[in-house]
Amino acid sequence: MKISADIIARIRAYRVGRRMSAQQLADAITAAGFPITRGVIANQENGRVETIPVDQVVAAAQVFGLHAVELFHGDPCAACAGLPPEGFTCNTCGTGGTE
Repeated sequence: MKISADIIARIRAYRVGRRMSAQQLADAITAAGFPITRGVIANQENGRVETIPVDQVVAAAQVFGLHAVELFHGDPCAACAGLPPEGFTCNTCGTGGTE
């Protein structure tokens, strides 16, 4: 489904932007309360699994410090991937780094 594919792509973009491996993301999502393996994430990112559970979306958003709704629309900033350095604001998207 297109919505799931878009969300999966956004999660991948946040993962890559933060230089996380699929295993690191799986570990973080599991720690956030949704048990998942690296293989499931790889299968989603490669299109072999075309859907994503809402609970996984919520856990992934928590990992990235986002509200789940943010994964339903828009793409992460190409310049900072939504994570500018602490104390700085991205000139491209206006996101402020946490202090």
